[in-house]
Amino acid sequence: MSIALAAETLDDFTELARAYGESQAFVSLLAHELRTRLKVTEKALAASGDSGRRAALENTQAVQELVESLLELARGREGERTEAGAAMEGVLGDLAEDPALNGAKIVVHDLPVVALPQVLARTVLRNLVLNALEAGASRVDVFARPDRTICVRDNGPGVPPASAARIFGAYSTKFSGSGLGLALCREIVRQRGGDMWLEAPSTFCFSIS
Repeated sequence: MSIALAAETLDDFTELARAYGESQAFVSLLAHELRTRLKVTEKALAASGDSGRRAALENTQAVQELVESLLELARGREGERTEAGAAMEGVLGDLAEDPALNGAKIVVHDLPVVALPQVLARTVLRNLVLNALEAGASRVDVFARPDRTICVRDNGPGVPPASAARIFGAYSTKFSGSGLGLALCREIVRQRGGDMWLEAPSTFCFSIS
């Protein structure tokens, strides 16, 4: 993806975000994240050697995944449902070679069907699991309660009480050094009539009615 093409994608995506009725703040957040990724990619492309090319590729892939997820959200198709267990199988495949895994154990329990398309279900679950891994967890449990609430619990240090109130804020650094992950995940769930919350210091839950 060239810088010019990526910039065009950013412009197109910003218009789509406005079209599906998101608040100006959320649109601004999306634009900020994409521009940040593009700047990193541009610098990486200007650098010599394998490390620069690898950084450029990783950031290009991140932009592509973000655009794919948010375009799916923008389409707003109702009634699509996904087996969360199948979505988690895809997430585990994605993480197989990710350095963030670092020998950690991910235990997936029985999960229900969720009212999300496959792309968005994987986005939410992958980000929540990555959140735990990058916080230093050596074990992550993904499970569901009888009321079909899905939770991701880890044995890491958890979110400090002082940060709990703003963990879903626009520029929280909890996710991969990015300010978008948690805000995006909660927005995906809320757009489908549900909600996401932090429960205890190291358990994130979401439910879609």
